[in-house]
Amino acid sequence: MHATVTSDEMIDRSGRIRTPWVPVMEAFRSIGPEEMGHRAIALNKQVRLAAPFGAVAKHRYDPLPAPLTASEFAVLEAGIKQRALVLGSLLEDLYGRQQVLQTGLIPPTLIFGSRHFVRSLHTGSPLPLPRLSFYAVDIIRGPDGRFQVLRDHTGIIPGLGHALTLRRVASGTVPELFRAGGLRSLRPAREMLVDHLQRDSQGGMIAVLSASAASPAQSLDMMDDALLARALGTLLIEPGDLAARGGALHVKTLSGLLHVATLIRGLSGIELDPLEQGGRPGAGIPGAFGAVRAGVLNMLNAPGTSLAEIDEIAPLISGLFETFCGAPALLPSATGTPLLMASKAPFVEGTGLVSTPLMFRLYGWHDGTGWQVLPGGLAFGLNDAGLPQNMKDVWVLDADEPHYYSGVTHSEPATRVPFLPAAHLPARVADNLFWLGRSIERLEAAARLLMLALPRLESGTSLPRDAAERTLITRCLAQAELLPSELASGNLSGRLLRQSLARRKPMARLIREVTRLVNAASERLSPSMLATVLLALDQATTTLVPDEEQALPAILGFTATFAGIAAENMSRDGGWLFLEMGRRLERAESFAESLAILLDAPPERLEPGLALGIELADSVLSYDLRHAGILAPGPVLAMILADAGNPRSLCFQCSALRWSLDRLGADDDAESARLLLTEAAKLASGTAELSAPLHAIGARLRLLSDRVQRRFFTLLPEAHQLEDEEEVLATNS
Repeated sequence: MHATVTSDEMIDRSGRIRTPWVPVMEAFRSIGPEEMGHRAIALNKQVRLAAPFGAVAKHRYDPLPAPLTASEFAVLEAGIKQRALVLGSLLEDLYGRQQVLQTGLIPPTLIFGSRHFVRSLHTGSPLPLPRLSFYAVDIIRGPDGRFQVLRDHTGIIPGLGHALTLRRVASGTVPELFRAGGLRSLRPAREMLVDHLQRDSQGGMIAVLSASAASPAQSLDMMDDALLARALGTLLIEPGDLAARGGALHVKTLSGLLHVATLIRGLSGIELDPLEQGGRPGAGIPGAFGAVRAGVLNMLNAPGTSLAEIDEIAPLISGLFETFCGAPALLPSATGTPLLMASKAPFVEGTGLVSTPLMFRLYGWHDGTGWQVLPGGLAFGLNDAGLPQNMKDVWVLDADEPHYYSGVTHSEPATRVPFLPAAHLPARVADNLFWLGRSIERLEAAARLLMLALPRLESGTSLPRDAAERTLITRCLAQAELLPSELASGNLSGRLLRQSLARRKPMARLIREVTRLVNAASERLSPSMLATVLLALDQATTTLVPDEEQALPAILGFTATFAGIAAENMSRDGGWLFLEMGRRLERAESFAESLAILLDAPPERLEPGLALGIELADSVLSYDLRHAGILAPGPVLAMILADAGNPRSLCFQCSALRWSLDRLGADDDAESARLLLTEAAKLASGTAELSAPLHAIGARLRLLSDRVQRRFFTLLPEAHQLEDEEEVLATNS
């Protein structure tokens, strides 16, 4: 029995460092092992910040690359192009004339008995576009130094988003590695791919389809889907964002349904169309297969292409090269145990290096005339079970071409048509941001009200003013659903309120809803914004566990953090408009309803309600500076109702709401906000009968919220009368 001889990517047979690895190891020595360990941690944090909610990084990122020489890549490039051509031809045949089955090259039972064979996509003739458009292949370098194919990827293409992103992030984390030069850039290839996608889409929308946050298990790698969408400048969508109309797929946006021309899928083709897959409930879109067959949807890759990568067919692929390309395979299939056969490469581990068996994953795409190969990719360290774990960038070195320093020099991106105007924001995203704004304001209002209530209910004095304040506060607590209505009386004590909070946990319920919506809207927050928001939210949640009362300052800290980030980090269009609209609607409605309770008294008995109102609006300091702390109905009402410069006043909320609606083209709703603004300003000029008008303003704000919901999120067809239908029927007959 002969011992297995493994090669080493970094060390040659004479024990010297191979030329491609020399600049890599020089950079490692100059940085130092300990500092390189810190850089590896920073690299992992930077990449994972881009992950959407529910996406878990499946691999650790290694800062050291795996370099390939120009001649090595030329061998791989030719073999990958040939293999992609054969697999593409095989798929066209299996879903078309099926000659390989008739000639016995592949047993029919392997195909028809496989769950990956999608019968409804057997068209008998080619689709308008190639079924196989993206391709990835796992390769190892054997003991003899030759490359061998370990596995093909023809369905979902794993890791392409990581491959297009890792180098850019690493260039900022470990810039010393990029100073040696001679690195072939990924940018030209990425731009060629983007141009090809746009050309095939003919002005239609391009999107990356990923699993929803509620069912991340349906997606191979949600993080990869998000990174791919950003790298290609396309939209990341979920199955719920899509609908089939007129035989084509459309994404549901604020301006209606927009035609999707190209869909890069991160979901299994088996679950893409539950209507044609036996009616099974799934994460797909009914009608998707029909759009692919009709040629109005270019799905990359077409459903059923994973058939070419199943284990049962893999041993038969080598025998198909003569049939489809008239030549033997340039890249042989791997034999034996990959873990023992694969070459080894160094990975950063703690403050040192560990040599691990290495697997390359390289990528290709069909540009309409032939196959192109990405001059780079990913390399994985194999664990004891032979499965990929640590991930690193693949470099292609080329001394015969101009040197590109990817990620080091800065240049303006190519000019393109703006991809997604504000009005074309997906309805799901706008809905999430709208309710996120409302939920955060609801949480803040509850925290402020409890901070106002607990000290006053604790005092328990019998003075008439204190008793009046306690009665008003308990009514506000009940109205905000922080207290059961049967406990809302002037006799409520601080102990009873704490017991009710401990039993019912209303703040925990509100925080859970905010957490859900922050996660649902994470794709619209930058990595730094999301990290800051989640940290503040985690602190509030942690403080809430032992005592809801002690968590109130932390909750206000979170809401202030979120408001500051939204004000300073988000552009004033698109998603921000819906976040702002939700915040202003909720703040205006809750404040109007609270004031309706606090000011429900004759003018001579308004003082307790005025004091509570100015404190609830967090305007005590401003009022003291202007009016020396002397409470009077006129100045108080002017500040909390009509002051356009007070971000807590009712008029301020209506004005901001009107501006947002104006920007979104909702003229009639903007007019409603203007009328509410006028009515709120009028209330500040008098003190008679304030409660009923304020309740009416709250009710009209709720109606406005319903109209916003129907206009932007529900996307109902235009209403028409029964007689209209009868007229249409009469005309057609």
